[in-house]
Amino acid sequence: MDRLTKRRRQVATLACRGFSNRQIAEKLGLTEGTVKIHLHAIYEKLHIHSRAELTTALVDRGRPKGSVPSTHSLLSRPASAA
Repeated sequence: MDRLTKRRRQVATLACRGFSNRQIAEKLGLTEGTVKIHLHAIYEKLHIHSRAELTTALVDRGRPKGSVPSTHSLLSRPASAA
């Protein structure tokens, strides 16, 4: 994660929390296209191909070696857009 810019860390975090590209764009004041560009760059930099892999990468990088990953924070999903 430390290889990502602050903005890309924000996009990655929201994507892992279950926000759609549209919701991420609205929350960060970006266009949906910009969010897609950020996600593509994140995937390239982290050598991954999906949001599921992104979530795994964030969980693995954020915990001490040998500890059991906690999914509690990942289970919180944003309210669906009305």
